[in-house]
Amino acid sequence: MLRTFNFIIFKIMRIGIDAQTVLNPEKGSASGLGHYTYQLIRYLLKTDTENEYVLFVNYRVREKDLEKVKANKNVTVRRFPFSYYKSFLPVVYSETLANAFFMRENLDVLHVPGGRLPIGYRRKFTTYAHDLALSKNPELFPKKDMMKYRVKAPAYKRSNAVITTSEAGKKDLMEYFYVNEGNINVVHNAFDEKFYRVATVDQIQAVKAKYGIDGEYILFMNTLKPINNLSRLIEAFSKLRMILKSDMPHSNYKLVLAGKSGWMADEIKQIAKDFGLKNDVIFTGYIKPQDLNSLFDGAEVFVSVPIYEDFGSSVLEAFSSGIPVVCSNVTSYPEITGGAAKMVDPYDVDGIRDAILDVLRDEGLRSEMKDKGMIQARKFHWDNTARETLKVFQQVAAKKK
Repeated sequence: MLRTFNFIIFKIMRIGIDAQTVLNPEKGSASGLGHYTYQLIRYLLKTDTENEYVLFVNYRVREKDLEKVKANKNVTVRRFPFSYYKSFLPVVYSETLANAFFMRENLDVLHVPGGRLPIGYRRKFTTYAHDLALSKNPELFPKKDMMKYRVKAPAYKRSNAVITTSEAGKKDLMEYFYVNEGNINVVHNAFDEKFYRVATVDQIQAVKAKYGIDGEYILFMNTLKPINNLSRLIEAFSKLRMILKSDMPHSNYKLVLAGKSGWMADEIKQIAKDFGLKNDVIFTGYIKPQDLNSLFDGAEVFVSVPIYEDFGSSVLEAFSSGIPVVCSNVTSYPEITGGAAKMVDPYDVDGIRDAILDVLRDEGLRSEMKDKGMIQARKFHWDNTARETLKVFQQVAAKKK
């Protein structure tokens, strides 16, 4: 069967997606790679009702969690009969089983968000570039994470097409992974549009009480780990507090570091204590999805100053919530924020302090940043991500091997 798309004739494709990071009991599906994979599948199935999809899921996934997906007539779900994503089997054995598992589906294209693919797989496949900071800033990750680099590097080079979320990511794929420029496709991610909903005062107060937040606050939202540069953010906040005590004596600003604990989270928490900020830096832990809107809406400023960021959907979430954003001037952020955020050198502690202070002091600046942020956020939607990704699949399928 054939169909016409932008004056190019494509056959109906059989597309496989490695969805082991979605609804995976050990990895979770609410953030990072799992979130990308979930949203991509969700909007591909909404956008594309003609091509056939085979979703490969972890063998532990509950049947009730697959009901919505299986309701689509063009979807087949295949459960891995063993743990390939985090395998307890010998590597060669698990690779052989996984290869046979993928190959028997006779796919036109296999999409591998995690970058892990059996060496023996010889059909067409695409990969999604994730955690590129591993190659650029290895000192900010545990040594065991370097295994991801060793797995992904050959997969990116072998891939018929690599999808990355920014021009900065494209540059790094070429420089650190030696991927051919012609095989790299920039497709922006997006964010959940629930952040456009405005929380009520009562909802905000309830969430603040739930997570122990008293008074005004500056918000960070991501995993607690070194790449997110939280030691410098805490130091900048310590300096900011001293100025605010004289400039705004009636204020009681807190720094809220929201997100699950990652590598060296205990050391990050100790830094707050060392600066005498035990009661002023609040570590919330994992934030439940239903609390996110209210947490964003209650913040005065959103701050994200990582050393490296693949995309940074939390910045777009802040934009859509009408919250001014202070963020790093590195990697994907200049491209994603489009001039709507106040940008800083992530290594400059005083610069981070001053940028936050400027926003807090200037009501006119806050209003301007809010308007620009809302406009910028509307440029990103998962519908666009799905459509652009589908184009990549079509191009790969149409190529001669």
